[in-house]
Amino acid sequence: MTPDNYPDIIYKYRSWNNDFHKNILLNNEVFMSPPNDFNDPFDCRIPKNHYLIDTPEKIDQFINDGIEKHREWLIASGKNIDFEKKQLKERLQDIETYQKEHEDLEYAEMDKHYGILSLSARWNSILMWSHYGDFHKGFCIGFNELKMRNCGLFGKGGPVTYTEEFPEINPMEQEHTMLKSFKQTHNKAKDWEYEEEYRLTNLFFPNVPTNEQRVIKVPSEFIDEVNLGMNISEQHKTEIITECTKRNIKVYQTEKTPFKFNLTRNII
Repeated sequence: MTPDNYPDIIYKYRSWNNDFHKNILLNNEVFMSPPNDFNDPFDCRIPKNHYLIDTPEKIDQFINDGIEKHREWLIASGKNIDFEKKQLKERLQDIETYQKEHEDLEYAEMDKHYGILSLSARWNSILMWSHYGDFHKGFCIGFNELKMRNCGLFGKGGPVTYTEEFPEINPMEQEHTMLKSFKQTHNKAKDWEYEEEYRLTNLFFPNVPTNEQRVIKVPSEFIDEVNLGMNISEQHKTEIITECTKRNIKVYQTEKTPFKFNLTRNII
């Protein structure tokens, strides 16, 4: 999918019972979650596959490329180049341990420094209303995709790719850092395809962000619409409509489509 056919609006399902969730409408605040907050154990867990370094020639090339890449830092740190090569070669003899050490280190760094805002191209997912929209009693807010992606408040943005094959990142290939990180953050198992997820990401570096620093405030005009769950209470409905009316935000009421497993909506 290219920017030419990205969704026009990207949605976030929320609960009006949760004060933190309310801030997405009342204060235009979104939270950039660390990867270890997600319920999918494979999410953002796509490492380099060091098992692909499977011949003596590849091992030598991997060592030489790695040492050359970090030569200035190694020399500045007083390291002995020949000793570092020998140590790395010994470590690569136990590729299982080497792979695990690499994954543990990389995942820990991603959890510290990455922030991800998960949205969807859909407002009418029965499952997502149930899982994330307070069992259809909450609300679903819609942001203008182009404004969000181009505003400069976020890093990368785009739809998630769903695949049955685990993506490959070859440590022998010098893949651009941005392309590698996009592959890690925007690929998920095909089981999740119903979500039609769209993600915006940030890299907080060099410092590890606090939860407060993970909160991004977007301009009010980025909000295009709000959808109300079909089982929302009258009190919550009134509160949301009042807020949206003040700001000229469109509000829709979702409803069951008669005799179909489907949702429809009507503008209020």
